[in-house]
Amino acid sequence: MRAIPAGRSGLLLSLIFFALMLAQPLSAQQTAGSKDDNGELSYEEKAAALEAEIDSLVADSERLEASLAEHEGDYARILDRRIEETRLEALDRSHDLVELVIAREADGEDPGPYRDRAVELVEKIPADIQDHIDALVAEAATDSAAETGELTPAELVALEAQRERVSKRILALYQAMLRNLELSEQLGLDTTEQARFLSEALAGSAERQSVALELTKQQASTLSRQIDTVPDDAELAARARVNGERSKRLADSLRQTVSMMEKLELDVVGYRQQLIGATGGVTTDIFDFNVFKGLVGNWLKSIGHWFTDNLPSILFNLLLFLLILWVAITLSRIARRLVTRGLDRTPVRLSQLLRRMIISTAANLVLLLGLLFGLAQLGISVGPLLAGLGIAGFIVGFALQDTLGNFASGMLILLYRPYDVGDMIEAGGVLGKVSHMSLVNTTILTVDNQTLVLPNSKIWGDVIKNVTAQRQRRIDMVFGIGYGDDIPKAEKVLTDIVQSHSKVLDDPEPVVRLHTLNESSVDFIVRPWVKTEDYWDVYWDITRAVKMRFDEEDISIPFPQRDVHLFAGDKDALAAVAPPQIEQPSVATSSSQPRDDLEAGESDGGDNESEQS
Repeated sequence: MRAIPAGRSGLLLSLIFFALMLAQPLSAQQTAGSKDDNGELSYEEKAAALEAEIDSLVADSERLEASLAEHEGDYARILDRRIEETRLEALDRSHDLVELVIAREADGEDPGPYRDRAVELVEKIPADIQDHIDALVAEAATDSAAETGELTPAELVALEAQRERVSKRILALYQAMLRNLELSEQLGLDTTEQARFLSEALAGSAERQSVALELTKQQASTLSRQIDTVPDDAELAARARVNGERSKRLADSLRQTVSMMEKLELDVVGYRQQLIGATGGVTTDIFDFNVFKGLVGNWLKSIGHWFTDNLPSILFNLLLFLLILWVAITLSRIARRLVTRGLDRTPVRLSQLLRRMIISTAANLVLLLGLLFGLAQLGISVGPLLAGLGIAGFIVGFALQDTLGNFASGMLILLYRPYDVGDMIEAGGVLGKVSHMSLVNTTILTVDNQTLVLPNSKIWGDVIKNVTAQRQRRIDMVFGIGYGDDIPKAEKVLTDIVQSHSKVLDDPEPVVRLHTLNESSVDFIVRPWVKTEDYWDVYWDITRAVKMRFDEEDISIPFPQRDVHLFAGDKDALAAVAPPQIEQPSVATSSSQPRDDLEAGESDGGDNESEQS
């Protein structure tokens, strides 16, 4: 059989003793039939059971303390924790006994000898608690002294865990003292000394926690600057985490202490303000007028100190920034003029869009460099700013996909130069003169003076017809004469008209040729070459001259003709094409019968009609 450890055997004996103490009154109660109608224990039985439990817990505590002197290390720490838990439980049972006595008196019944026991307990508890608190404070002070040495992050974590345990124990003891004070007042005892003692203890504890929280905040600032200098140092990062945990523990401890101080009507406004400033959290404390007033006053005071210390340097940096910005604007204008002159002198033919882009890019680049340099003088870190602009650019680019498509098309137009400003183009279903170009759209002025703005993606994705891209253009014209007219004469007239025009070019040589035997005419093609800017003048002049010369030379310009032949004998067919209200003669139609047959049919009474249109 395994041996039971000393700690466990002691605890087991205590539980057995407690069970026996409870069993005696229960047995007596069962035999005597002293339970009330609801099956609950009587006042005397409850009080006896609580007193027995208190005695048992005190005995367990003394036994564990005797065993603690014989052990060290982790075993001793576990025993110490059990002693603490036993003492706190004994305090709770003692207060339960006092509350039972108070409830008995409130019902108008005699509490019996247990009132003296309750008074004895509430008068003895504060001294015991204070001794215990003094021991814990001394232990915490020893831990603080140990921290002055160089501790590793792991040792700091262990130390912080020990501090957290001690802090929770001290707070639990203060809560017990506060409860003891309230119970003493309900018993009608003089609590002046006890209240003074607890107020001083809580005030001292709150002050220590406040100072420790302020020191922790300063250490956090120091560690933050060190991490900024050496961002890859794992030890600094670990110390920063431990410091953050310590700050949370101290803030929580101070918050609980302040809550107990408020019950004693102590001044806690300063501590509330510190908690809000340390944690950064907005709680219901800010609705307290004094807390809010103090916070605003502290903020205004800190702002005033900051302006007093930094206003001269801020004004100097601001003036320096404005000077740098003015110099950058001046240099940007100079760069714009220099680049413009350089592009004017270059033999390379550049589009207007490319010229504007180069000039604008050079000027804006100088301005951007000056702006970044000025921001650096103000103490603004340019690296995160550029990173933020990059992220913002990605988001904006994702949201403006169509615009980026137009931009890409504009870059291709800039690269391949299918047209330029001033060209007459037909693109995207629009014919007109290019009046303005950008990397996103193209502005076209139509021949009837309408302004149209076309996205570059629509232009680049379709056929682009540049009417004025070449210096010379050929005019394609067609003139028809009748089948009975003199062909050599007409050809001579057309050649003479073309060659006599001053704006028609000799090279390439104009072309006048008989081209097509059309249905109603004999067509000549006339193709003179002209300068691009003379296209419409020559077109209109030649058209007018041809009409006038053809009239002078008795050369006809035919129009489409069609012969319709109607024959008798097909009444139904004629009725189908004639209005229904007109009575039709008996006629017949034919498109293949010879004209001689038609003339012969006239003697038979048929009708004949010939139309030209």
